[in-house]
Parts: sequence; C-alpha cells; structure tokens
Amino acid sequence: MKIERMFAIVVFLLHKRLVSAEELAEKLEVSKRTIYRDIDSLCAAGVPIISYLGKNGGFTLSERYQLDKLTFSDTEKKLVMDSLTLEQELFEGRQLSTLQQKLALFQEAHHTSFTLASATLHRDTIEQETKNKIQQLFTFIQQEQAIEISYVAQNGHFTTRTVLPIKLHLQNGSWYIEAFCQMREAYRFFKLTRIRKMETVDSSIDKPLHSSQAERPAQLEKIILQFSLSEHGKLYDFFIEEELVIQQEHIIATFFYDITNDLLPFIRMFGSKVKILAPAWLQQKHLQEIQKILES
Repeated sequence: MKIERMFAIVVFLLHKRLVSAEELAEKLEVSKRTIYRDIDSLCAAGVPIISYLGKNGGFTLSERYQLDKLTFSDTEKKLVMDSLTLEQELFEGRQLSTLQQKLALFQEAHHTSFTLASATLHRDTIEQETKNKIQQLFTFIQQEQAIEISYVAQNGHFTTRTVLPIKLHLQNGSWYIEAFCQMREAYRFFKLTRIRKMETVDSSIDKPLHSSQAERPAQLEKIILQFSLSEHGKLYDFFIEEELVIQQEHIIATFFYDITNDLLPFIRMFGSKVKILAPAWLQQKHLQEIQKILES
C-alpha cells in the first residue's frame, strides 16, 4: 500500500509544478504526517523532491527529473481519454469507466471532443440488442472460444454454423463479426442483427493464419449515377469533391465500387432522385428489383 501511495505522489508531482501536503493528503486519503514520511522515503530513494516552506509552499520535482517513457503528453492523455469515452459509449464496459476514473488523476479536467448518441442506424431496441451481442463476442474473442450461431441470410435462409470469432467491424452503419467458419473452412463476415442465437460449444477450432480480406480481393468497377440537385448536401455524406460534377440540372457522381458488395440498397435510398447511367448490368438489375417491388 505504501509503495502504491508513493508512486501516486510521484505521479502528482510529475503532473503539477507544486503540490501541497494538504492536497496530497486529501487526494490519497491519509494524514499530512503520512505524506511527510512518504516524501522523506522518496528522497532517501533518490527522487529529487524540492520542498518550499510558507503559506503557498509545497513539494515539486527537480526540472531535470523526467519519466518520459512512463508519462503522457497532454495531447496523448486526451487521445487516451477520448478513446475510452468512445469505447464506453459504444460498448458500455464497466471496467472502462473505472479505468477512466483512474486516468483522470493525470488531468485536472477532461472534456470529451465528441458525443455519440448511436453507433449505428438502428432503432434504440436493436441498438441495445447489438451492444449486448458485442459484449458477448468480445468475451468469446478474448477467450478464443468457438461458438455456434443461428444465422439468417439476406434471402431469409437459416443456417447453423460453428465459428471462431476473430474481430468486430463497423461498416456502413452496421456491426459485423469476422469469424472462421468451420463448415466453409474459410473466413466469413456475419451481420450481428442477423445472428438470432449464439452459444458456446465444446469443440475447438484451430486459429487460422490468414485474414478473409486477403482471400476475397475487391472487384472494383466504375459506377456513374445522376442525382437531382436537391440531393446536393446529402451527397457529401457518401462522395468526395472529386467524384461529383455539378451541372445546371443534375449532379453526376463517378466513382469506383467493390461490386462484391450490393450497391442497390444505397441507390434505393434516393428513390426517384437518382438514375443509373453506367454500367448497363446495374441498370438492368435495378429495374428488375423495382418490378419485383411493384408485383409484390
């Protein structure tokens, strides 16, 4: 306990130029007499603490005494605290809150640079359900635990898979788990909202060596879309300046897209305010989807 308290004193002295015995006693919840004894022990151990007497006196460290490899700059402290805040808002970890309180000792005040109302585009109930799944999957990943999942594909087909969770991904407003699938003997991405059930299994899966991202190379193709002028502001959520050409009556977006992913849900977001100019196969596929909707 004394060693931890003495280390805490050094941390406070590194953080502030001058610390009074009263302040240290209050922070560490001990008497001033105990603080004075700890200061004497630190000095005897070779820590160059300078004492100043008087009403505004206190303790400070010699300017030549540094622990650069063990301390953070103000910018680094803020980055760490902001990252913890972001992670806590996403995942609701109790341990993160405790860690934030401990690290806050290194700063007199901490104000996050952001607020995060929701991590995804889902309704609140789906958001909470997804967070619960994330908590479970974090545990499975850390323990390298194989699990059995009941999964529903986009077409409604249910499958039961035994998988080894590897990594969580946030893509396009939705969470996915990257996992090694025992049935396919390959990496697969599973959307968390489509995982209807998951539980641990006794069987083990050897941890694969390669990532699925290397197994499935991107298939980029040039896409040209025409948008109504009324969509101008919204388009900057999805395109960079160089991909947009503002015309008198329309906006033309030209970009390259990995066609192994379905682009049509994005296009349908714009309704009648978007038109596919190229490629021809995407035009045809879009028309077929519209016809199915009209017939249903």
